[in-house]
Amino acid sequence: MRLGFHYHIPAAIRNGSIYTQGGLGCFLDSLASNIEFLTCFLHSPTGTEIDLLDYQLKNENIRLVDLGPHNSVPKRLLKSSSIKKIINENCNNLDLMLIRAPSPLLPAVASASNKLPVALLIVGDYLAGIDDLPQPKWRKELIRLWSWWNAQQQLKIAKQSLTFVNSHDLFKRLERKVPNLIETRTTTLSSGDFYTREDTCQKIPIRLLYTGRMDRAKGLLDIFDAVQILVESGVDIMFDLVGMQVKGDPVLDEITEKSKKFGLEERIKHHGYIPLGPNLFQFYKQADIYVIASQASEGFPRTIWEAMAHSLPVIATQVGSIPDFISGSALLIPPRSPQDLAKAISQLLSDQEYRKKIIRNGYRLAQLNTLEIRAKEMISSMEKYVTQFSTPKK
Repeated sequence: MRLGFHYHIPAAIRNGSIYTQGGLGCFLDSLASNIEFLTCFLHSPTGTEIDLLDYQLKNENIRLVDLGPHNSVPKRLLKSSSIKKIINENCNNLDLMLIRAPSPLLPAVASASNKLPVALLIVGDYLAGIDDLPQPKWRKELIRLWSWWNAQQQLKIAKQSLTFVNSHDLFKRLERKVPNLIETRTTTLSSGDFYTREDTCQKIPIRLLYTGRMDRAKGLLDIFDAVQILVESGVDIMFDLVGMQVKGDPVLDEITEKSKKFGLEERIKHHGYIPLGPNLFQFYKQADIYVIASQASEGFPRTIWEAMAHSLPVIATQVGSIPDFISGSALLIPPRSPQDLAKAISQLLSDQEYRKKIIRNGYRLAQLNTLEIRAKEMISSMEKYVTQFSTPKK
């Protein structure tokens, strides 16, 4: 298969090699390993974004087509015509265009694909979490209006395409509207990323870990409040946060202020952004419990697979596809409830057999969701769709 790909995360060429962000890079390499070649239609980084392009694509059958700078969404939308021209000129030798969504330029990319069959990989929902954005009300409403328009365009394209979704909730919403719909599970794990251990929580202090964006909607303040509850009850616990700060979101500043107010400065530490790979995995290896307390619906956080693959017991909130994908392999709690989170942590600390069971179940589940497995499944589905697309209807 000769595959085209678009998403809004940027990429750049340095010393003859293509670099992008780790999560996207792993995904692209997994696709390229199973096809003839992959043409990536991506933006070039702006400002400090270049520092986040820390993953070097390994496969030599990947080509990068530059769609111009990764400016603000309005500026990119104003460049739609020129971007469509670039795509149209570079897709004649492709069999299918895969678009990861939601993405601001989804309508433009789909229409520019020169009558190619299109596949969508929907990994989130722009409309979810708008109320939690650190923006004034008037701007939130503008974002909501544009997000609604983008979602309508996405649905229109999905009805005429092969559509993968990594959210069971999205699958249920779309299954009667989209004829070629497949539920999948995205991951960044390769078969060599696993770390086996029978148990955690064997040393003091207990180390709690969150990895991902420093985003208020991820429930970071709820995790802080749960840590405070546990410390006040006599539990010796540390909380490590690993990930990049979201521009305009002051949640880390609020955590710092609360840490000082309640004397928890030595127990809460933000380690900054750590690239996907051994240095990030070391945090999973030294942790005792992984926590993600998302408040809004989302697809499925890849960090849960990473934690499970490193034999960590996982506590997660019942939002999005999390309950559908990992029920029985993690301890699930309601969102926006520090008290329930503190109780869940206490349960894992006090019940060793349950903790070991959660670790075993999570590890086995992660083994079924590696890049090697998911990429082959996706490529197989796209090849079948291309065959159906090219077969004349009787």
